[in-house]
Amino acid sequence: MGELARGLLILQLAVQVYRAKVLMPHAKRQMPPERSPQRVRQQRGTTIMELMVGLAILAILTGLSIPGIASLVRQYDLRSAADDVVYGAELARSLAASNRRAYGLLITPLTNASPLKFSVVQGTGTSCSTLAGGTTVYSADYSPGNLTNEPPIRVRAFAPSELNAAGANICFKNDGRVLRADLGIPFSPPLSTQLSAGDVFLELVRITETGAEIGTPLQVQIGYNGTARILSGRMLNNFQGSGDGGTP
Repeated sequence: MGELARGLLILQLAVQVYRAKVLMPHAKRQMPPERSPQRVRQQRGTTIMELMVGLAILAILTGLSIPGIASLVRQYDLRSAADDVVYGAELARSLAASNRRAYGLLITPLTNASPLKFSVVQGTGTSCSTLAGGTTVYSADYSPGNLTNEPPIRVRAFAPSELNAAGANICFKNDGRVLRADLGIPFSPPLSTQLSAGDVFLELVRITETGAEIGTPLQVQIGYNGTARILSGRMLNNFQGSGDGGTP
């Protein structure tokens, strides 16, 4: 809802409250017996006094609500983007199982402070290596100035560090496992027990069109078993792996 529409709605509610609390009790005392309150309300327009009271209430509510509304909108945008990444992972996992072939979640380019752009790719066979010649079945672009007017989102951090190696895309096998597409092995185990071996991690943050970060970041975890979820408040150094990959 735009700011103008939101303001008009608040103004309408304010006028209704003023009528109900101030004018209607007085109108009831002055009303002839044969005329109902509903009939009188339908015949009356908005008076100057009602309009002035409504504008005053609107000014107060607008001044109080705009910062809070803006913050909620930013977090909603970020949560929607994180949900989209989770959807992409779940889509790749589901299609890999049902179609008996490899599917990939390709995030390009993947560097710290890069805009969020990803696609789900269907491989031509069961091997992760077939993603290179695969077909895109879903894509999303959250870079500034994107063509679909999505809010700009940045990949603030990721782990393990090998995720940005050439060809190290997230591959979903038809048996449910998540592997490095280039090596066909799990991603490196983390340096702590907060994540299981083979899990991958993305940290997302809302940005302005000029690239300034705003709001609180969210993290997306994609597990070795293909499940994905949204997290918050984790430290990136708890997720870094060795960079050498795990074991098959």
